[in-house]
Amino acid sequence: MSDATTYGTYDPADRPGRREAEPEAPASGLKAEDGTELPGFDERYSEPLQGLLYIGALTDRFSWLGHEFVIRTLGVDEQLAVGQVIKPYEETGAAGAQLAYATAIAAMSVVSVDGEELPSPIGEDQKLAEWAHKRFAYVKANWFSYTIQEVFQRYMLLEDVAAKTVDAMGKAFGPAA
Repeated sequence: MSDATTYGTYDPADRPGRREAEPEAPASGLKAEDGTELPGFDERYSEPLQGLLYIGALTDRFSWLGHEFVIRTLGVDEQLAVGQVIKPYEETGAAGAQLAYATAIAAMSVVSVDGEELPSPIGEDQKLAEWAHKRFAYVKANWFSYTIQEVFQRYMLLEDVAAKTVDAMGKAFGPAA
């Protein structure tokens, strides 16, 4: 894996299927237990009630085999859509179910490849399930497993960074009153 990872944030109100703004992650001053500098979340995370939307909203920009990828963390609704998408593959055995899961996560988490968004249904009012199925179908039909596995691994690393950031924030702010 390349060291060219660049973390950022995104506005969760812009998902899915719309081009998200990719603001830079603010310097947080937070460090993981191993001393690694962690990205900050969008400063709007501290707003009353609505701020919860921004906790965990991170992007990762990386290069792989000459292509520039931008991925982002998924919200709960998108994670549940992954479950709907992979349902037909659950009885294909462990290998088929795992490949379907990795493919769905890759399809849902990609913001852009080489500056281009993946194809998605036309119209702003498309249902999340339809959007997820179309993205999954596109990745399944057009990408080989090497690319899917790389994006999936990067997504899992991004989720780990988000979890470490939340953990470090909790330690920095102390116990809730």
